[in-house]
Amino acid sequence: MTVSAPADVVIVGGGLAGGLLALELRQLGASVSLIDAPGPAGADSASAISYGALPGWPLAATPLARLAAGASKHWRRLQERHGELGWRPCRLRVQAGGTGLGALSAWWPLPFAQVDTALLVARLPLLLAAAGVRCRRARLEHLERQSPAGWQLNLSDGSDLLAPQLVLAAGAHCRQLWPALPSRLRSSWAAVLELPAYPPSLGSAAAWLPPSFGRVALERRAAGLDQPEWLVDGGLVPWGTGALLGQHTLVRPGLEPGAAPPPSEVERQLRQELAAQAWGAPLAALPGHLRQAPVAFCSEGLPLVGPLAGAPGLWLFTGFSAGFSQVPVLAPLLAQALAWEGAPAAAATRRLQQLGLTGAF
Repeated sequence: MTVSAPADVVIVGGGLAGGLLALELRQLGASVSLIDAPGPAGADSASAISYGALPGWPLAATPLARLAAGASKHWRRLQERHGELGWRPCRLRVQAGGTGLGALSAWWPLPFAQVDTALLVARLPLLLAAAGVRCRRARLEHLERQSPAGWQLNLSDGSDLLAPQLVLAAGAHCRQLWPALPSRLRSSWAAVLELPAYPPSLGSAAAWLPPSFGRVALERRAAGLDQPEWLVDGGLVPWGTGALLGQHTLVRPGLEPGAAPPPSEVERQLRQELAAQAWGAPLAALPGHLRQAPVAFCSEGLPLVGPLAGAPGLWLFTGFSAGFSQVPVLAPLLAQALAWEGAPAAAATRRLQQLGLTGAF
């Protein structure tokens, strides 16, 4: 058994949340180890199959929504500092109803950008290594408080880590690591169709989105479900050399996502629902590959960001419903609370409290 020297902060989860938090911590001079385990068999990462949409206006009348509306400037700053992460301005086309693709949409002259998540997941490990983040490809098997040293982590590769401060940023896998997490943290299964090319019938690449996503309302009802529910939101965004089409969401009762649903059935449902939508009908039969992943969300809307009560040195950074807008604006604040001491750390924690994010989790 090998015991590695402790880093200032150990992060569990190498996706969007864990990766951007690690970059912010390194910018503040903290040493960081990041543990990233492979996901369930047959599943992608939640970061990889996200639309990566970045509206430049608040989606709700909340302090967090107003802060998240400025996410693009944080993405630009990250790219200037670390290199290409997939952020780019993008034209937004909102489905408006009618018949035929020409009558089904309207250009919105609002500030909008997108993170190409295919590029992000390919580039992020390289940028983390270049920033000095010690990345470990292993599964966290067990964690235990070792006061006053912090947390002892037993990894699947047979090694141990000591963590003065530990951050759970593993999305839908966080509850497996610490079962006593708040009940508002839940998980669902999300799926999209990966198209090999952006549909020529839509002209130049743009993001095509519905006026609202049914997924959000379903997440808000999750605590009251007594049987599984699924729905399909129409939409399409550029993704690498191709595109992502549709969003299938399956929410089950309880706190765990459960086993992955059969891909063939999910694809059938996704294509069937797209074909029933006037906008999606011309696209529903296009050849594509289904990708699905378990994703974490909070049924009350606000993510879990901050220290966990009763577990000194254990922090949460998970449960995002609009991660690509929320994570880049919250990661600097959480990094300051973790890396700084005294009044500066307290000020960062107060800012999180003002956003309604910290509390007795």
